[in-house]
Amino acid sequence: MNHISKEEAEEIATDFLRDFPVVFQRIALRFRRNAQELYGKEHSQVEATMKAGYSPKRGVTLWGSEYDGRVDFLLDNTKDRADLLKTLRHEILGHHGINTFTTVEKSALLHSIIESKNEPTIKGAWEYVENRYSDKPVYKQAEEVFARIFETVQVASLLELDSSFGPEAFLETSIECTKPMQLSDLLYIASMITQGLHDGSRTQQHFPQDYDLTYADRVNNISALRNSEGVAYTFWKHASTAVNKAGDPAKVNWRNIESITIIESVGTHGQNPVDVAHVLCEISPGSVKIEQQLELRNKILRLTPQLEAQYAKKQKKANERSLER
Repeated sequence: MNHISKEEAEEIATDFLRDFPVVFQRIALRFRRNAQELYGKEHSQVEATMKAGYSPKRGVTLWGSEYDGRVDFLLDNTKDRADLLKTLRHEILGHHGINTFTTVEKSALLHSIIESKNEPTIKGAWEYVENRYSDKPVYKQAEEVFARIFETVQVASLLELDSSFGPEAFLETSIECTKPMQLSDLLYIASMITQGLHDGSRTQQHFPQDYDLTYADRVNNISALRNSEGVAYTFWKHASTAVNKAGDPAKVNWRNIESITIIESVGTHGQNPVDVAHVLCEISPGSVKIEQQLELRNKILRLTPQLEAQYAKKQKKANERSLER
């Protein structure tokens, strides 16, 4: 079988990236025939049929140019121009594009995709991904579902969609969580990302190697939460007590502090569970990573029925006492 040459692949990729000038400057591309040429002794860790792989880590090329992420292409697994263009959309618009959300926004989007696994319009994509990437954790499978959307739609079509639909779809499905994610929502969000990468308004915001810095910043910011309100104040109250008792933030069980905050915020104060999730994902040192934030969101989802019933019961008793007076 004839495969695409390195020279032809570089030409196709350069032409593709002309629509995304900022990406062209900030993403490194490596074209090799196979995994052994790319990764040497570690090539056995790469799936035999893999066409490309995206890494969101910053780095420096051999020529001294800094980049925010890198895509490695295995040309022996790439059939032709159309196949490469599909891979470019998957890796750059899908995997790089989703990292133009902040970490908290990305975890919210992935959570909504996971929770919509059985929605009829998305179910087929989920079935393919679960079969293809059965060894990956569910949050990585959700990202593959998202990236797969870009394989089926041409760039021109994504650029032509009404730009106002994307932010609305993201808000409703992932921030306010007022509706389940549908295929149409994913397409609108994909269009929002594509248009933002095209005009330069969207750049990479999520950098996994910054997790340690984010943890340190959140620990240092705990004292400032004393002047906050709502969920943040409740978290400060319990976090500051725990830090003082432990003497070292590293010894604090942050998952426990999050649980106490969730129970008080939803069960005692009747606060919106979705808002509680977003705030804790923004401020807790225990929920810095994507997988930690998804675990937190799932915990709140599990506890919500019981806590809302607890709050409703408490309010009913309060109203009855008020009537007795």
